[in-house]
Amino acid sequence: VSQVPVAEGKSVQQPVELLARRLEALGADKQGTFGVDCETYHTAATLGTQGQTGKLMYVMHNSEYPLSCFALFENGPCLVADANFDTLMVKLKGFFQNAKANKIESRGTRYQYCDFLVKLGTVTMGPSARGISVEV
Repeated sequence: VSQVPVAEGKSVQQPVELLARRLEALGADKQGTFGVDCETYHTAATLGTQGQTGKLMYVMHNSEYPLSCFALFENGPCLVADANFDTLMVKLKGFFQNAKANKIESRGTRYQYCDFLVKLGTVTMGPSARGISVEV
């Protein structure tokens, strides 16, 4: 993990464009785009006892695996399901409630550099950009 600084008064997009130009200058080829999103669910208030915080579950989608959905339970197992898992979550709203303000996404461009696949993206939470993701 490496921190990419954003100059004060500048947008997150400017360092992303700088990193993209550096990759292309090295000879990396664009291979399309990618997208990852994560929604947070918490246990419904009726299930928990008074004074206890509910457990969290994170449901993720990845454009590299378009037919799959991933769910990670807080301090628990990871589940890989088909894309219809979202429909099941709607039916389980009595047990898990969507924390709508907590949806986070990373979208950007894929590059091929020699044997490496590099994904360079912008991380957003709601309408605002929060950071930069670089996956190698």
